[in-house]
Amino acid sequence: MERTFVKHYEKIKKIYVMSESGGIRSEGDTFHRRKGLRKFLAGWLLLGLPAFLLIFPLSASAHSPSDVQLAYNDKEQMLQVTITHGSYFPNSHYVKKVEIQKNSENPFVYEYDSQPNKDTFTYTYKLPLMDGDRVEVKASCNLFGSKSSSLTVAKPATK
Repeated sequence: MERTFVKHYEKIKKIYVMSESGGIRSEGDTFHRRKGLRKFLAGWLLLGLPAFLLIFPLSASAHSPSDVQLAYNDKEQMLQVTITHGSYFPNSHYVKKVEIQKNSENPFVYEYDSQPNKDTFTYTYKLPLMDGDRVEVKASCNLFGSKSSSLTVAKPATK
């Protein structure tokens, strides 16, 4: 009985030998510490990256503004641009640029480093317009996409 145990132990010992680091490896394998570290890091990367993307879905949250509404105050000659752009992090995902083009002229470009709040906000611009003038406004997200809206100024109705 003891001889059978020793015989099997010797077979197992030939198949698996102890490496320098104390781990078990196959007899023909060579041990490379760098390869072990690469496999370890690759494993963490494969596990950690999907987990990180589930916690912080940045690419999924990158979207264009959902709405751009325009209003013009004729007395003050002010254009109000109300933008809806939902963002959990308005300092890192925001409306970066607002372009205002009047009657196919060169656009006025206003750039920003953040947005005032997480959802809907209004910017006001001094812009003299006359009857029949057409204004097109384009709001662009710093990560992805843009939304445009236009307004044609008409005479106020008189009573």
